[in-house]
Formats: sequence, structure tokens, C-alpha cells
Amino acid sequence: MTEKTSFKEIIVNEEMKELVIARINAQVPSNLKLAVGGYGTMNKEEMVKHVGKGDEIGKQIVKKHILFLRSLASGEFTRAIASVE
Repeated sequence: MTEKTSFKEIIVNEEMKELVIARINAQVPSNLKLAVGGYGTMNKEEMVKHVGKGDEIGKQIVKKHILFLRSLASGEFTRAIASVE
């Protein structure tokens, strides 16, 4: 996978939403707050709600998770971490 997918090119589908909801439920502590641009902060439950509804904030959350997972799968994330001194 050498070609990068841009944020705008990702089309969010139900499978992606389910994956991201599972990741949020498994990995995000209940006391964590997420700030998304001009939308303010939200807690874990609000993140899951936005992803499930598929609204604009939810789509942004899904796209960021997908880009992160793709960077892990391609080794890009590991290379970036390894290059930090």
C-alpha cells in the first residue's frame, strides 16, 4: 500500500462505524474528553453517539481512526515513531 488515501477520499460505511465504535468502547477511558475543532469537547458516550449517527463529527472521528489504522498496517506509524530522537 504505497498510495496514500486523503482524509476527504475516505467514504465512511457501516462496517467502519462498527469498528470505530468497538475501538472507542475498548480503548477510550470513560473520563477522557475529545476536542473536535469548533464543535467543543465530548466524552466517550458522545463520541459513540456521533459515530453511530454518522453525522459530520462522527465521520471525522471514523476517518481519523481509519487513517491511523492504515498507517499502522503500512508501517508508516512505526517508521515515524522510530525516526524520533
